Amino acid sequence: MVSSHRINRCALLSTLGLSVNLIWCTLAGHAAGFSSTPEELGLFANSRLFFLLGILLVGAAFAVAPRSLREHDRPLAYILPLASSFGTACFALAARQNLFPPGVLAIAGLIAFGMGYFWIVARYNLLLARTQSFSRATWCIVFALAIEALVLPLFESLVPSVWQIVTAIALPIVSALLFGGARKAAITSSSEELESDAYADGHGETAQPSLPAQPRRRSLVRNPSARRSLAVLVISVSLLLATVRSFSAIGLWGESPSTGSDLLAGLAFWAASSLLLGLFAFAALVKTSHWNLKTRFQPAILVVICGLFLVAAQQSPADTASPVVNELMRLDDSCAHVLFWMVVIAAIDALPQPSYRVMGAAAIAYAACSMVWVFLLGSGTVVNGVIVLVIVYALTVAAMHSEWFGTDREETATEALFSAETAVAQRISSADTDDGISGANGSASLSGRQVSQIITSRCQTLAVEKRLSPRETEIFILLAQGRTRTLIQEELVLAENTVKTHITHIYGKLGVNNRQDMMDLVLGSTSKNHEAAL
Repeated sequence: MVSSHRINRCALLSTLGLSVNLIWCTLAGHAAGFSSTPEELGLFANSRLFFLLGILLVGAAFAVAPRSLREHDRPLAYILPLASSFGTACFALAARQNLFPPGVLAIAGLIAFGMGYFWIVARYNLLLARTQSFSRATWCIVFALAIEALVLPLFESLVPSVWQIVTAIALPIVSALLFGGARKAAITSSSEELESDAYADGHGETAQPSLPAQPRRRSLVRNPSARRSLAVLVISVSLLLATVRSFSAIGLWGESPSTGSDLLAGLAFWAASSLLLGLFAFAALVKTSHWNLKTRFQPAILVVICGLFLVAAQQSPADTASPVVNELMRLDDSCAHVLFWMVVIAAIDALPQPSYRVMGAAAIAYAACSMVWVFLLGSGTVVNGVIVLVIVYALTVAAMHSEWFGTDREETATEALFSAETAVAQRISSADTDDGISGANGSASLSGRQVSQIITSRCQTLAVEKRLSPRETEIFILLAQGRTRTLIQEELVLAENTVKTHITHIYGKLGVNNRQDMMDLVLGSTSKNHEAAL
C-alpha cells in the first residue's frame, strides 16, 4: 500500500512548483523591471505574443512527437529550465545591452521562456494526473493559484525591481528542482507499493520502480463519437481560457495585474478571491467528479462563461475598471485556469491517446486563440461587448454540444468496450449455438456493454482465485482487452521491465504460457459462466 504521507509530499511539492511557475510568468510579464521593456524594444506586437509562440511550438512538439519527447525526457529536464532562465534574462536585459539587436534578443528570449514555461507546467499536471486523485489534483492547482495571488502584491510592494528580475530569472530552475523532488516522492511511493505486492505475492524480487498510475482512473473511451466529443471539450475550454485571460488584467504584458489598492486592501481582495475560487473548485469540480463526462464539467463551464459576461458589460476592454471588477475578472481567469487543466487531466485518463498529445492539442488551441487576441487588443482595434457576446455564445454552444449531445453514446469506466469484444461475442455465441441456444435469449444479441461486463467480471474472478495483486489485476484486464505491452507501458506509465515482470507473474499464477492460452482461459470460462446464467 502506498503511504499517504508520500502521496501528500508529492502533492505538496507539485503545488509549490506550480505556484513558482505562475509567479515566474506573471513577474516577467508585469513586474516593474520588465514592464518598460516592450516600449524600449519597439516590438511590432505585445511581448506576450512571442511568449505564446513558444507555447505553440512546444505544444506542436507534444502533439506530433510525444514518444520522442518522453524518450528524451532526462536531457530536456536539464536543458529547458536552463534555457527558460536564460530566455528570461535575455528578455529583461535586451534593452540594456549593445552586443545584439534588442528586439531580436528579446524575441528569442521570449520564445525560449514560453517553451520552458509550458513544458514545466505540463509535466507538473501530468504528474498530478498519474499520481493523484481528481479532487486532490484540483486542490493542488487551486492552492498554487492562491499562493501566486498572495506573493505577487508582496513582491510589488516590498522587493526592488532589480531583485524582481533576478528572482524571475532564478524561478525556472527552482520550479524544475521542485518537480524533481515531487517526482522522486512519487517514485518512492511506487517502489513501496511494488515491494508490498512482492512481499504479499511471495516473490523474492521486485520490479523496477516507476511513477504509479492513479488506481481510480477512468477506463479509456472507445466510442469514436465520444472521443470526438471529449476532444471538442478540450478545445472548447482551451479557447475559453484564452478568451478570459486575454480580457483579464493579465491579458497584455506591460501593465501590473494588481488592483492598485494598498497592501491591506490587496490582502482582503486575495482572501475573498481565494475563498470564492475554493468554493468554485469544490462545488463545480470536486463534487461533480463522479458524474458522467457529459455533465460533470457543465457547472464549471457555465460559471466561467457568466464571468465573461462581466467583460461584455463594459463598452470596451480599454475602459478603466474598478478594483472590484478587476478582481472579479482575475477570479474568473483563475476559475478558467483550474477548469482547463482538470479537463485536460480527465481527457488524459479517458482518451486512447498519448498524454503528451492531449496536452499538445490543448496548448495549440490555447496559444493560437490567445495570439489572435493579442493582435486585436494590442493593435488598437476596438473589441466591444457585442463581439465578446458572440464569442461567449459560440463557446457555450460548442461546449454544450460536446457534452450534452455528442456523448450520448459515451462509455464510462464501467461501460468501456474491450478492443476484442467482437471476437468475444462470437466465442460466446458459438458456445451457445453448440448447446442449442440462440435467438432472443442467445448471446448474438449481447450489446457491447454486456460483453464488457461479462469479461470484466470473469477477469476479476480469476484474479481473486489466482491471488493476483491489484497492479497485476489491472494489467491482466488490459491484456484481456488486447493491449500490447507498449500500450500498457504508455497507459499505466510503467517502465518496460516493470510490465514484463508483472506479465510473467500473471502467466505463472494463471498457469499459462502465453497470451493466447490466457485468452482461452478467460473466454472459455466466460462462455461457461454465460451458459450457466442463461
